[in-house]
Amino acid sequence: MLPFLRESFGNPGTPHPSVGGVVQRAVREAREETAQLVNCRPNELIWTSGATEANNLAILGLAEQTPEGRRHIVTQVTEHSAVLEPCRHLESKGWEVTYLSVDELGLIDLQQLENAITDATSLVSIMWGNNEIGTIQPVADIARLCAARGILFHCDAAQAVGKIVVDLEAVAISMLTFSAHKLYGPKGVGVLFVRDLNKQQMISPRQFGGGQEKSLRAGTLNVPCIVGLGAACKLAAAHQQRWHDKVVALRNRFESILLDRLQHISINGDRDNRLPHISNIAFYETDDEGLLTMLPEIVASTGSACHVSDFAPSHVLDALPVDPKPTECSLRFGFGKGNTEQETRSAADAICRAVEHFRASL
Repeated sequence: MLPFLRESFGNPGTPHPSVGGVVQRAVREAREETAQLVNCRPNELIWTSGATEANNLAILGLAEQTPEGRRHIVTQVTEHSAVLEPCRHLESKGWEVTYLSVDELGLIDLQQLENAITDATSLVSIMWGNNEIGTIQPVADIARLCAARGILFHCDAAQAVGKIVVDLEAVAISMLTFSAHKLYGPKGVGVLFVRDLNKQQMISPRQFGGGQEKSLRAGTLNVPCIVGLGAACKLAAAHQQRWHDKVVALRNRFESILLDRLQHISINGDRDNRLPHISNIAFYETDDEGLLTMLPEIVASTGSACHVSDFAPSHVLDALPVDPKPTECSLRFGFGKGNTEQETRSAADAICRAVEHFRASL
């Protein structure tokens, strides 16, 4: 990234070969590296500032082109706010949105999805893996169902790309979104994949200007961050399985220590079908905010880290039909390729001490 913040600082729209040419080549290479990771064509990718903008462009851009009589969207109650809020915005404009419930593991019911689809449905939007509990949805089955009904399928894959295999040749998703910073890239850049983008333009732009990105996302490209995203995708393509196996082993060891030493705790979500890096644990007879204050050395959260100063209970945990509700006593832990066995053990020890101390003080 550094050369494009210093000597190669040209605008990719500049025709001069020594100014714009080197930048254009770098952007093209990054697009190819990103496409290789998710197995799509480079010309099917639109650069954005992140998955939030990409989700908005996908959902609201499609809505701009949707005729009367097709203004119905199906999504789920546990989606990220970057999908839920655009859907709520469309509801305020007269659209109908169906929010599918989930089971105790956080999974949607495919039969419920099929029943929710009507002749007015234009879009189904279901995330690949949940950002709070890690549950992986049956995206291949959802894609087949949508294709059979002639409905577009949008998938927020921000938590999945770079962590597990995302193959857009194998899974017929219409639009897919992700961010660089979820796979060790820089913050401030993301991608919207639109299938067969050169053959059909299924979405309208949300901002206008110089015609960049096939006139779907105007504005000078963020070259350093785009180059960083491409490099992150190249590294993920080379090391994804090794990183995956290491992170799963660390997470499982962490959970095993907690489950062995503490009573009245449980893993939220689907333990057998989840993203490798997420562990969401309910510590019953405690308070999540209170526990966090007792663990200043551990970076954990009570829900999504993507909300600004939002301490409201997790809508994901609240949606799980379990009793007792884990909403007020759960913490989300994230694991990465740079974590160590010693860090994992130290974190688990600190959490055990904090939980025992908290319960003893009641």
